[in-house]
Amino acid sequence: MNYRTNNRTKILEYLMENQDRTVSVNDIDEYMKSADCPVNMTTVYRYLEKLEKDGNVIRYSAETGNRALYQYVNADRNCENHLHLKCGKCNRIIHLDCHFMDEISRHISMEHGFSVECRNSVIYGICSDCQNTVK
Repeated sequence: MNYRTNNRTKILEYLMENQDRTVSVNDIDEYMKSADCPVNMTTVYRYLEKLEKDGNVIRYSAETGNRALYQYVNADRNCENHLHLKCGKCNRIIHLDCHFMDEISRHISMEHGFSVECRNSVIYGICSDCQNTVK
């Protein structure tokens, strides 16, 4: 069954509006309440699973490992084949889909005999915007 309820539409809109950062299920829940469209948490989890399976959402484990974070991506973005940078302060995601990463993969393979598979790999740090606000 492939139907789109008002709840699913609102969830997808929220994810698309925030595609430059990761969001938690609690973020989605708060948004839905503020939009006067409360939703069952099971519905949110199931829809996120579907979007992940379809390639429209990436699921990241939080640094602490106790909750998942999600990011909307276009299925054609090919995120499983490149690294990501994630800001630990604002949750911004930067896609490292540049040719330099290919050079690093070749170096690791040729010099260290290690085959690199990104599979939504994330490097954690602080983005330049957040660094500029820290004194």
